[in-house]
Amino acid sequence: MTVMYIIIIMMVAGVLGGLVNYGLSRPEKFDLSGLLWSVLIGIAAALLVPLFLNTISSTLLTGILDGTAKPSDIYVYFGFCLLGAIASKSMIHTLTNRILKTAEETKDKVEDLEKNVSPILIKETEPENEHEEEVPEQLASAGATARGFGLVGDDAPKIIKALGNSKYSRRTVSGVSKEAGVTFDKTIETLEWLQKNGLGFTTGAPKHYWSLTQEGRSVFSKIIKDDT
Repeated sequence: MTVMYIIIIMMVAGVLGGLVNYGLSRPEKFDLSGLLWSVLIGIAAALLVPLFLNTISSTLLTGILDGTAKPSDIYVYFGFCLLGAIASKSMIHTLTNRILKTAEETKDKVEDLEKNVSPILIKETEPENEHEEEVPEQLASAGATARGFGLVGDDAPKIIKALGNSKYSRRTVSGVSKEAGVTFDKTIETLEWLQKNGLGFTTGAPKHYWSLTQEGRSVFSKIIKDDT
């Protein structure tokens, strides 16, 4: 069956569904504009049936188009279109919410994937020419001083080295604390400082894995260079 026949089926079902929907509204007197509006909405709802079938992973329409469907599937498809046209308002509302929910879930999955992959990409990416990058002098030495946050001491370089030297692209607070030889609370404070200064970032709840940003990697390279 060709696409044109499918469109005709949907149009017929849409018109019939719109008429039924208008009749179910039980108007006190005939209203031509109301009838035409019901038919229009019915056709629109019927045309959305392929999208609805796709969201529920149905192969009904695919089977009809490629000729593998049973003859009775044509009537089933027409029934779907007719039902969608009769319940047009609910159909459109439900389908819209489903699509928006799916899009939001996909967006969240992509964001989670970016968070998971970003540390690996940063670690495996060669930094730009170090002479062209502005690495703060206070971070390039052992006595690291925050840019505007007042953090002074050796903890920041130790933690940066613990993040940069590890075979893991993402590290736990306890792992960083143990390798850097810094207390757990001080490690959290320093990691948060690194995040505020754009040198580190976390995956967030629930596990809070930490990694260096590209700028953090540049600072790490500078610290290692100065130590040698």
